[in-house]
Amino acid sequence: MELIRELHDSFNEDSQLIIFCDNKILYDQAQNNYCFAINDLNTINHDSPYLCIAKNQEKQIYILDVAQGDQILGLFMDPKDISFIDLRQLLGLIPSENFQLLSRASILRTWKRNTQFCSLCGNKNIFNEKESAYDCNCNKIPKYPSISPCIITLIYDEDKILLGRSNFFPQNMFSTLAGFIEAGENAEQALIREVKEEVNVEVSDIHYHSSQSWPFPSQLMLGYTCKYVSGNIVLNDLELEEARWFDIGDLPIIPPVSSISGQLIRSYIEDRSKL
Repeated sequence: MELIRELHDSFNEDSQLIIFCDNKILYDQAQNNYCFAINDLNTINHDSPYLCIAKNQEKQIYILDVAQGDQILGLFMDPKDISFIDLRQLLGLIPSENFQLLSRASILRTWKRNTQFCSLCGNKNIFNEKESAYDCNCNKIPKYPSISPCIITLIYDEDKILLGRSNFFPQNMFSTLAGFIEAGENAEQALIREVKEEVNVEVSDIHYHSSQSWPFPSQLMLGYTCKYVSGNIVLNDLELEEARWFDIGDLPIIPPVSSISGQLIRSYIEDRSKL
């Protein structure tokens, strides 16, 4: 799949659409699909240009915003199976290999919506085809999609791992700790600071695991593991409502494998099982 950012005046017949309404995405439960062929939809009367975000062989993939009440389902699409659902809910439903396109669609949708006007002079931005980004005549500085780097880490102590939960998590779900990287920090410094701020413990042996695009709204998650050194859990800020040590053989609900948090936890458990 080729990742692109282009504005087009119209769709091709074999175009595919990822459709948003407010902060929800159109999803076909029966087909486990969120990318729809344009020929399967009602005629969509929305103003061009349309943002094309990828090309899969010869099929171009677009993102589209619709309003509540728009009748977009085609004649043969069953509304019992196809509806708008929350983006986070979709994480546990789609295969992990499909997550990149979903994340890209959400991030570029946010970028397009938030970059319509110049922040310096207030005039409408113009799409620069050469840069695949918006700019303004007042400075000609391209406004590329903004991505915020974050660390996310699994803290371990032999067969125990430290997990926390935010108040917006489903009941009994716990996850690895995460936080934004501050200006001037490297990722390892941010990890040490965030862990100390959130749960008051010291860590060492920081090792990079993997990364993931995270569309809430536009982060790049840098995944690490680190070893517990000292300290008792104390919640020092309002980011977590609870944090606890769990034995890897007796875990609460954890994030799905499509998320980097779920991957960090499962990878550590697999490594421990080989000892």
